[in-house]
Amino acid sequence: MADLKESFSKGLTAINVKTSTFLEAKKIQTYISTLNSEIEALQKEIGRRAYEDWEKNGSISLSNIGEQLMEISKKKETIAQQKIAAEELEKKEQQILGTADNQKPSKIFCPNCGQSYDGPVKFCRKCGTKLQ
Repeated sequence: MADLKESFSKGLTAINVKTSTFLEAKKIQTYISTLNSEIEALQKEIGRRAYEDWEKNGSISLSNIGEQLMEISKKKETIAQQKIAAEELEKKEQQILGTADNQKPSKIFCPNCGQSYDGPVKFCRKCGTKLQ
């Protein structure tokens, strides 16, 4: 009876840890996706401003687009930090569940949109980026 109770307790703990990790990973993926969308909008704005500048003056002024370039740089840095946080989250789950030494991380993340995959995938199903 004690073995059954212990087994049931371990199962509940595993479910709680996996659910918590899954929710946190989805939050990170959503945030990365939002940042990528914001980067795309900034890139379009840079292109629009550069073209207007070139059309008006025959040259492009970096001072006119510098602020957007800096924003893109900050957002890419934040994406890199979020990817590290996702990896740490997975490592923490493995340590809690006791699978850190017997398994290698099986999840891969799309570098473009942050979508996660459990196994080897050649292309991201969400954005089409080549993964292998």
